[in-house]
Amino acid sequence: MSIRTLFACFSLVVALGCTPNADTEQSAAPAQADTTDDSTAAAAAPAVPVTDEPKTLFTDVNVFDGFASELAIGMNVLVEGNHIVQVSAEPISVDGATVIDGNGRTMTPGLIDMHTHVTFETPQGTEGFNHYDFGAAGAMAAQVLRDNMLMKGITTGRDLVGNSRGIARLIQEGTLIGARLYTSGGVLSPTGGHGDWGGPTDTVRNLDYGAMIEQSYIIEGRDSVIAASRRNFRNGAHFTKIMAGGGVASLYDPLEIYAATQEEVEAAVEIASDYGTYVAIHAYNDNSYKRSLDAGVRSFEHGFLVTEPTVKRMAQMDDIVWSFQCFMSVATFGAYDTMPDFFTHEQKLKGVAVGKGVRIAAALMLEHDVFMIGGSDMFTPAFGPRMKEDITCRTNMVGYPAAHALKMSTGNAGIVLKWSNVLDPYPTYDLGTIRPNAYADILLWDGNPLENIDLILDESKLAFIMKDGTVYKNEL
Repeated sequence: MSIRTLFACFSLVVALGCTPNADTEQSAAPAQADTTDDSTAAAAAPAVPVTDEPKTLFTDVNVFDGFASELAIGMNVLVEGNHIVQVSAEPISVDGATVIDGNGRTMTPGLIDMHTHVTFETPQGTEGFNHYDFGAAGAMAAQVLRDNMLMKGITTGRDLVGNSRGIARLIQEGTLIGARLYTSGGVLSPTGGHGDWGGPTDTVRNLDYGAMIEQSYIIEGRDSVIAASRRNFRNGAHFTKIMAGGGVASLYDPLEIYAATQEEVEAAVEIASDYGTYVAIHAYNDNSYKRSLDAGVRSFEHGFLVTEPTVKRMAQMDDIVWSFQCFMSVATFGAYDTMPDFFTHEQKLKGVAVGKGVRIAAALMLEHDVFMIGGSDMFTPAFGPRMKEDITCRTNMVGYPAAHALKMSTGNAGIVLKWSNVLDPYPTYDLGTIRPNAYADILLWDGNPLENIDLILDESKLAFIMKDGTVYKNEL
């Protein structure tokens, strides 16, 4: 049975217990829940074992579990500490719980953005380190992780590219309030590749500032890949990203180039596998995807210029995922004039080429049922506050069903995050789903996003935000 089939088979009506074993993440200054004593709770469901962890009982909620194509109506969900212990269509009997009456609202898992760049949030984006130092980048990242992500219902992010390792640890420890973060750390990039952000006058002895602070590792051959990968994992990366093809928002790399060699990609996979984790690639063209499939790469970003034979090959593999960045490729790269102001003329031309190919690639991936996730790739003050538009783009601009678009940023995303295995910073429970033994990342919406995906953009419709069992917004 495939991973997708296994997870899709979980039923919302199964009520299971779980062993309390909370991670250390806690948060300061949470919002206060509107509490009601449920002295009349029916006892139709089994009583919950007594523990010392605080309990929250949600009643009368219509649940999107992260996988199903329809809501489960009139459900009850019990949270104990930082995780879900019971989901039932029957009343749940529990003493001492804070009761939150959903009044028929839609409950979804916290959203997961699987392609963020939190250290590039200054106005200049990838050119930011020519204007600001790492301290400024960290301050901007903290603001984005709180305001643009957590407080808008994005409770987890996967950061691809950039030295966000310390930021991820601070959030995990509870010192910094924000969306939890899985990070690739510095990206591996060949000289002149998509992660080479230095100026044309830089020399080997005069590395650009981004490389000095390990935003990227400039690689040349197998040995440098091994050294960079090991250092990155030593300092807290959860997986590896390598630039295996050309990009748009970079100066020296045409879209058609291979970038990293076959040997370099294989070396990255070898070390990642040794650490029990996986490799993600940046690439647009078909040949880079094929080379990376041969090398054992698991997470494939972009890919908007791939061909149908490559898509069919991906569909036959249970251990890989396609990661779709809809808004930036369809809406922003759709025309020359809509692209970011900090792009050069040459970068905008590359963006136009991507915009032409993305709709074809997106249709092929859906037609052949490739396992897929979504990530916004949206950063800087111009795009960062609009990250959820990447989800609505999948439905409004390329025709994906709303449930599928949401699954890409909940259930499917949670599966991929667990591919970090022994390097997973949140190993105890599942992510991206409403079911027992999942982290209590819970949103309540006024309305049904499976019927109207655009309501997720209206912050007034997002009535309740819980992350890791802590309430951050409560307007019930």
